[in-house]
Order: sequence, then structure tokens, then C-alpha cells
Amino acid sequence: MNRSLAQGARITKARDYAHIFQKGIHSQGKFWKLIAISSEKANSRLGLAISKKICKRAVDRNLFKRIARETFRQHRDDFNLLDFVVMIKKMPNTNNQELVSDLLSLLQNAKQGLKS
Repeated sequence: MNRSLAQGARITKARDYAHIFQKGIHSQGKFWKLIAISSEKANSRLGLAISKKICKRAVDRNLFKRIARETFRQHRDDFNLLDFVVMIKKMPNTNNQELVSDLLSLLQNAKQGLKS
């Protein structure tokens, strides 16, 4: 089993980020901000925007990126034809499981919001 997030599952182009920021549906949880949009691509993709302004240390930024990537990778099949950009809202002082559950609830809400 391949444990990495494939290149095709990542949002890498600046114009894709700009399109999602402009046209996407914004939602917020306790720790995360999420922007979602229906995708023209064959599979769902994830983009990360973890700000240095909010997370000063690179160690913390990388931790949040790992958590978001792993959560998305494990549940990617549930979110077909959707693109997501994930941002951290504030520097959390909590365990990883709470971060994962908050992100999953945002992903589910975005999926429901885009279906209706």
C-alpha cells in the first residue's frame, strides 16, 4: 500500500489556489479553515496554506501539514470530485485526535454543502 499522497492529489498551481479562494465555499471549525469547490479533475485534490504568521515554528507548520495530508489521504475516496484548501485557524494547544476530528467534520460539511 502506498502511504504517500500522490502528485495528482495535490493542488500545486497558483491559478488553482486563486480559483478555489475566489469561487470556493468557505467554512471554519474550531482549529481549521476550509475552502471547497467542485473539481473538473477525475479525483479530489488537497492544497495546504499554513501561515507563518499563525504558526511561527517550522516544526509546528509541518506537523499541521502532516495531519491534514494524512487525514485527507485516509478519507480521500469519500470526497470524489472535490478540491480542498486547508488552513490552520489558530495555534491549537490540543492533541492530534481533536485536530483530525475537527478537520473530518469540516470535510464532511463541505461535501454536504456542495451536493445541495
